[in-house]
Amino acid sequence: MTLHGNKYLDFLLKMLFAAVVAAAVYLVFRYALPLLAPLIVAYLFSCMIARPVNFLSRKKILPRKLASAVFTLLIVTLAALLVWGLVSALVSEGSSLLDALPGKLAALSAKLDAYQSTLDKQIDKLPDGLRGVEAFSLESWLKSLQLPKIDVSGVASSLWGAASSVPMVILTVVFVLMATFFLTAQREEIIGFVQRQLPAGTFTAGRQLKEFLFNSVWKWIRAQLILICITFCVLTLGFVIIRQPYTLLLALCIAVIDALPILGVGTALIPWALYDLLTASYRHAIALLLIYAAVLIVRNSIEPRIVGGQLGLHPFVTLLCLYFGFRLAGFLGMFLLPVTVLCLIKLREWGYLKLWR
Repeated sequence: MTLHGNKYLDFLLKMLFAAVVAAAVYLVFRYALPLLAPLIVAYLFSCMIARPVNFLSRKKILPRKLASAVFTLLIVTLAALLVWGLVSALVSEGSSLLDALPGKLAALSAKLDAYQSTLDKQIDKLPDGLRGVEAFSLESWLKSLQLPKIDVSGVASSLWGAASSVPMVILTVVFVLMATFFLTAQREEIIGFVQRQLPAGTFTAGRQLKEFLFNSVWKWIRAQLILICITFCVLTLGFVIIRQPYTLLLALCIAVIDALPILGVGTALIPWALYDLLTASYRHAIALLLIYAAVLIVRNSIEPRIVGGQLGLHPFVTLLCLYFGFRLAGFLGMFLLPVTVLCLIKLREWGYLKLWR
């Protein structure tokens, strides 16, 4: 793509264009996405209940508005109960962990002192030239480490901020409820209005993107979510069997780690098992390794059936999207930015955009 006959001006214009695109992406993820998130959730809910509502209205079992109202209340209520139950359990376990953290840190300090005493006995057996080496001193290793500090005032301010945001949460839930109802009950009218406002080419490109997102990207995201849920369930069952405290919190954190590229369940379970071996907790270490093996067996047997393929991005482009997506919008950005880049690639392949050669 040539923007100017002069190669220097052409280079400057391309750099300016790239900067404008990068700024637009940043503004969308930083400001527009949080504002549009409730509307996006409502649209997804309406897509989920569109088929049963269409069936009931087409068979004249229920009027469309009544069917839309019933299914809207049903899906929003189920989603709210699920989120409320999960958040309540996580908050309860997190509070319990914070209460027990000082005792656990004190126990860790006692174990480290015992290790240092054992290590000192072994160092005394070494030649005189090696006894003073700092590499054999556990204390020197720990100088660079800082134990987590709990800021009570910060926790209190966070709790106060969460309490003050309750009205906004209620307003958002009501908005999602009403938006889901209107997007379902008047779906054809809304789509027709949007179609009349857009040029024919833009609407055609949007429809192609929608089909592509549903046929490939959405199926891939759904498969990843299913795998995360399966991993979470296996970990939860294993932790319940071995009576591991903070079951839900640990299972959720490890399942999220497993969803990240390169990382996996072993990133958390293997170092944990090694620590148990060093602290002579052999039964717990074996139990963790068995849970790790169970997760691997379940995932390897189910993943080929669930995941039909990959997104089709170059690994380096995927890495860039994951990094900058996380920096822009957290974990949600790690999913949204690769999808956005993939949509731009498809629009270029279809001839709607010419951003690069």
